[in-house]
Amino acid sequence: MFDPGQQLPMFSGEELLSFIDQATYLAANDYEFEMIVDRTGLTLEQIASRLDALVITRGEKGSEIYAGGERYDIPVVPAASIVDPTGCGDAYRAGLLYGIAQGYDWKTTGRLASLLGSIKIGHQGGQNHKFTPSEIADKFEAAFGYRFK
Repeated sequence: MFDPGQQLPMFSGEELLSFIDQATYLAANDYEFEMIVDRTGLTLEQIASRLDALVITRGEKGSEIYAGGERYDIPVVPAASIVDPTGCGDAYRAGLLYGIAQGYDWKTTGRLASLLGSIKIGHQGGQNHKFTPSEIADKFEAAFGYRFK
């Protein structure tokens, strides 16, 4: 997964194209993605066509996953509390990677990612939260009305 994050400004359009062409997945927030579009000169559709999946996070507006010619709109899971956003993107990526590794469909994978970001924002620091698989499954079912396996 290519996730340029805060290092994005150091790459030229040519370098970004090279990374995209070597990647299976690209994940970026909306600001980062606009920079990728500006630097590469490619459209969203052109970038998505080079990947198995393109993931764009949009903060409180949720996220979008473009895969297999489809667009999946992923809703935000409302956080119980907002304490610290540090690490929310990493938690979201963890959900993506877990869903991909488990072979989940894109809707479930994105929703799991959204849930993990929501859990993280309610805790101080990037590593000060814990949960069990059954807790995640319960929270997922409460948020989305179905249980993943």
